[in-house]
Amino acid sequence: MLNFPIPYSEELVYSTVARLGIREGIISPKELLDEIYGNRKVIATLDLPNQLQRVSRWLPSDYTVETIAYRHTLFPLYAPFIPEERRKRCLIWMAGESRGAVHLAMGVTASLVKVPVYVRYCPGCLREQVLTFGEYFWQREWQIAGVECCERHGELLSTAITRPLNDRHHYHEASPDTCPLFPQKPVCNQSAMVLTQARHLLGQKPATSPSYEQWSAHYHWLAQQHGCIRRQAHINHVAIAEAVSAKWSAKFLQRYGLGIDHKSDDLWLRAIFRKHRKSFNYLQHIIVHHALLPESWCITEMIDHVRELSIPSLSGRTGRTSFEPKFDLTKDQQDWMKMLEKWPPKTARAANPPLYARLYRYDRLWLIKVNQAQPRADVVKRKLRVDWQRRDLHYLFKLREILRFFRVNPRGPRHSQTYLLKLLGKSSTLEKKLNRLPRTRRLLKRYSESVCQYQMRRLRNAWQELRQDFEHPPRWRLIRIAGLSETRLTHEARDYLNGLEENDDNATHQGNRG
Repeated sequence: MLNFPIPYSEELVYSTVARLGIREGIISPKELLDEIYGNRKVIATLDLPNQLQRVSRWLPSDYTVETIAYRHTLFPLYAPFIPEERRKRCLIWMAGESRGAVHLAMGVTASLVKVPVYVRYCPGCLREQVLTFGEYFWQREWQIAGVECCERHGELLSTAITRPLNDRHHYHEASPDTCPLFPQKPVCNQSAMVLTQARHLLGQKPATSPSYEQWSAHYHWLAQQHGCIRRQAHINHVAIAEAVSAKWSAKFLQRYGLGIDHKSDDLWLRAIFRKHRKSFNYLQHIIVHHALLPESWCITEMIDHVRELSIPSLSGRTGRTSFEPKFDLTKDQQDWMKMLEKWPPKTARAANPPLYARLYRYDRLWLIKVNQAQPRADVVKRKLRVDWQRRDLHYLFKLREILRFFRVNPRGPRHSQTYLLKLLGKSSTLEKKLNRLPRTRRLLKRYSESVCQYQMRRLRNAWQELRQDFEHPPRWRLIRIAGLSETRLTHEARDYLNGLEENDDNATHQGNRG
């Protein structure tokens, strides 16, 4: 494709695809999907799109999947706050098909911070875009939760386009119709601060994400720097909540589901200072750090600091620092060692929960090290409940019978993999366990019908039906009987139809010569 637009700086890849539709004069959303992806089922996603591998093939070679994800999606907002393995997996999903897995894995779906209800824009920036580039496009920062304004022009305005998009396959372009240039309200100081830190996140280069352990240690250090640590490890959550309330208005926090209830023990602000077992949204990190650090702080510098934190190795693997056991044991440690002489760690914990709780709070590294040194009981291997080889043969024979029936009865719906699995029964279970059914999987892959093959089969059936009444079946009647249209025909099906007509014409000419 020679006319694919090069993304502008800070432009969403969603916007780039929409601009292609304008350049090519493509009105049909499905036709645009077919042109770019070769797949009409792709869902137009504003923030974290997939199928980036297919987009990158239309762009210069330096536009890799990772480059597009970091420069032209909202991926860098979430990437530093999820584990490294998950970050890599999300990039793989965004390169191909994700089916919503990216939003789930990055915590967007379950987050307290919800995405804006409508697609938003800045009229002042649009005026500048027209003067500079001659056209409108969607900028990344307009669609960030917590960013409500442009620091130069004022408050962002909302379009009539809802999020998530009602037209799931439609790429809406930024245009004078969708983005009227109304006056803007003044800048909100809190939103402008969020915008500053969000821009730092959007501008970061690909890098390894810190671990949950590093984030836990960092927030313990942050509470300590602010003087919110009592005794050895007890965090003064009340003082932290007061600091956050002093910096952020209750209205702003409640707008994004981050209101502070001092009586609740299940508050997000408490959870972020405890041991991290899940990811937190970028807005939660920004709110806490802005409340506890000087005004000149920078979130990317803070992420670099967290990334360099040295965490002791707890699993016997080589780490930057190693755990050194204490030689003078406390009374609690001596009592725990005596209990381990009688019972395994799990039984000892159940026998004396208060002792375990004290050790876990004040001598956690020692406790884990000692427990892991205890011999483990032999684990009895469970027998396989399913004979997958036998089940594979069962479904293989059943699938062959279905395919024989299709040869005799060529009509019917598309023979997609999903349809074939449904005929086999328990389609959802089969789809999840296909890796355990190699023969069935190979046969499915070989005989699953693509959209092109399905259209050609319908054309072939219609041709055979019309030849009984017409010596030369009209093209329009042939397409109608097949239940298709000229716009819906794939390139392969159109070539097949032209071939049918050419063969018919050749046969007629030969008959005339004879």
